[in-house]
Amino acid sequence: MLSSFFRHCILVIITLFILSLISYGILLKDPLNQVLATPHFFSGYLFYLENLLQGDFGITYQGGESLKGLIFAVLPPTLELCISAILLALIFGIPLGLISALYGDHICGKVIRTLHIMGISIPVFWLAPILLYFSAIQNWEISAIGQYNLLYEIKTITGFPIIDVWFIEEPYRIKVIQNVLQHLVLPTLVLTILPTMDIIRIVQQRADFLFNQNYVKIAETRGWSKGKILRKYILRNTLPILVPQMSRLFTLVMAQCMLIESTFGWPGIGHWLIDAVSLQDYNSISVGIIVVGLCIIAVNLFIEFITFILDPFNKKGWYAR
Repeated sequence: MLSSFFRHCILVIITLFILSLISYGILLKDPLNQVLATPHFFSGYLFYLENLLQGDFGITYQGGESLKGLIFAVLPPTLELCISAILLALIFGIPLGLISALYGDHICGKVIRTLHIMGISIPVFWLAPILLYFSAIQNWEISAIGQYNLLYEIKTITGFPIIDVWFIEEPYRIKVIQNVLQHLVLPTLVLTILPTMDIIRIVQQRADFLFNQNYVKIAETRGWSKGKILRKYILRNTLPILVPQMSRLFTLVMAQCMLIESTFGWPGIGHWLIDAVSLQDYNSISVGIIVVGLCIIAVNLFIEFITFILDPFNKKGWYAR
């Protein structure tokens, strides 16, 4: 256990070192920052690293705002979309995967398998504008861009409007909550497609494997109902294998989120980074890469901790290898 802990620590340190080098290299693309590379490439690296550790990210060249404040403004919207999409994927994916395994030979299972193949094949950057256009011409209320209507004022407490909206003391609070949810629906539905398909595949494969085990067949001969078998054997041995997959799904959803934020006018870190690239703001690009990398590393460490809590010595055979 200690060797595994130290191995993970070393891997995290190496990853952070490589991430900082990439960020430092991007920073030096700006002619104003090339003095840091005098006389050698690594001459200003320690100074740059010291500023990062102190939380000093510098300023953006487009307006001179503090990058630290901008990061805290654009990161929560992206995390809000990612978390909403993964939660929705779990709600849809687990039941559909179980139904596909239970009724694999029926029309229901075949339809789910067909939808799974189609969902994997559809690129979100192509689907997002089509759904936005279709919902707009149909006059659906979810055809909205941004996080909420700018006519409403939501005081920033956590940075997540879906949470902050519950703390406003206005007579029209219900209307504001409805508006926030309407803006959240369409981008969340687009983002949840690929993780839902992945969860369906994992759950279906695991459930198919379990249904072929002798102890499940014996339970069927004893007259157990399908509901009891699902509760006693299938769910208990299927749900835990999803935990190690969450870090990969989060990375996948975050990458997709950064692609569609511009389409939906979502004020997240992806939209901000694309604007920084178009404006050649290398300070912002450098810091953005560091922040995105740290988010993924933090989520990965959290998922590994949860996995260790569930199975400290990795002996239960939950992990579909």
